[in-house]
Amino acid sequence: MNRKRLLDLAKVIVSLILITLLLREIGLQETLEKILQVHPGYLLAALVVALLGVVVRGYRWQVLLSALEIKVPLRQLIALYFIGFLFTNVLPTGFGGDPIRMYELSRYTHRTAESAGTVLADRFFGLIVLQAMAVVALAFGYPLVEPWMVAFTVLLFVGSLASVWLFLNRRLWQSLGERLKPLASLGRKQGSALSKVEGKAEGIVTGLKRFYESLYGYNVAAVGKTLGVSLVFNITLITMNYLIGLSLGTEVSIWYYFLFVPITSIVTLLPISFAGLGVREGAYVFLFTQAGMPRETALSLSLLVYVISIFTPGLIGGVVYTLKGARDYAAEKG
Repeated sequence: MNRKRLLDLAKVIVSLILITLLLREIGLQETLEKILQVHPGYLLAALVVALLGVVVRGYRWQVLLSALEIKVPLRQLIALYFIGFLFTNVLPTGFGGDPIRMYELSRYTHRTAESAGTVLADRFFGLIVLQAMAVVALAFGYPLVEPWMVAFTVLLFVGSLASVWLFLNRRLWQSLGERLKPLASLGRKQGSALSKVEGKAEGIVTGLKRFYESLYGYNVAAVGKTLGVSLVFNITLITMNYLIGLSLGTEVSIWYYFLFVPITSIVTLLPISFAGLGVREGAYVFLFTQAGMPRETALSLSLLVYVISIFTPGLIGGVVYTLKGARDYAAEKG
């Protein structure tokens, strides 16, 4: 078993351990009883909002692609988002679906670097706006949380900004490209023995250059539009969480959702568990119980958020992927 498979197995084990500990602490029966008592109307509304959020994210992705003069139909991007959710349920990280979206889009556009760049930009713009919303919510809801939570939220936002700055740092990417060039020169000097190194190094340098150019291909109008669409999507995300909370009979202030959902969204992306399972649940229980929500309700909320926002779109993605594969097979045979 190679190292990657061992890491994947370790993430599955981490998720199982965390879920087991939470259920032992809170109670499996209590949690199931809470879930079975949900109000179906609110839950259905949450599902509709979650699916609407996929459409909004597909449009945001289209805005970024259009800025690079890459034309892709909205229905195609929405389908790729659903397929991404399918692999998020299979691959052991919160980013599981992103590489699949990059790959499938590159097959469609034949522009690999630009496809990867738009997926990463799509992810970063969404997270930055979500964190900014949390900071704005603090201006109105800071009396509702402990001082350390206020500090943590602000630091998380500052850290997100720093990450984007590093990600978009022109000198950093240029420096990285320059540092890889000597590998290519070394290969040429040593002859055929290092020809593979030369080829790979030159390929990496070329890829980095195209990737870097794609990141700086967005004009002010495109960035502004993307931020606006991100705001709409994150409102749908928080609304979905709030509706699920209402379905469980909790009346926790919506300001808590504005504060806590951004934090859980970041924590879930940590590559230490399978699709964020266990980590998400622990974060929801830890945060929402401080807002007065019972532990079994907070755990039920996190599980239903996973089912509504990731697992169900993943099932739709499975159908879309199957139909896509059938069409591709028929086209090859035809």
